[in-house]
Amino acid sequence: MNAGALPAGQLACLLYDAADGLCADVAAVMLIDRHGHFLHQPAFRRLIAAGSSITTGQPLAVIRWTAAIHALEAGQLPASGSEQAILRIAASLADPSIAVRLRENLGNLDARNIALVTDAITAANG
Repeated sequence: MNAGALPAGQLACLLYDAADGLCADVAAVMLIDRHGHFLHQPAFRRLIAAGSSITTGQPLAVIRWTAAIHALEAGQLPASGSEQAILRIAASLADPSIAVRLRENLGNLDARNIALVTDAITAANG
């Protein structure tokens, strides 16, 4: 299965399925999905691993968060300041080894994106 070839809605469903049961992972996927930018970007889709569950055989997809942050920092993932902030916050929710500087990132967000981040943080808390 190729993440780049799937419609964004189907890709989002596969990401949610893989994150199911892990509040912080679901929150990270929710933030990326509801933001509406990254799942439509070919450069970001290349950072998604898609395949089948080893237990059920059902299709799944996962965002390779560390790779996404590296691509962002290397300039290989085009994104505005607010888009970068959303990705950094989502990655930090999904992967405890990825730190985010909230002061730097929240200042780049408008009211809609602040609401998305707030909802994601609330969801991550269960």
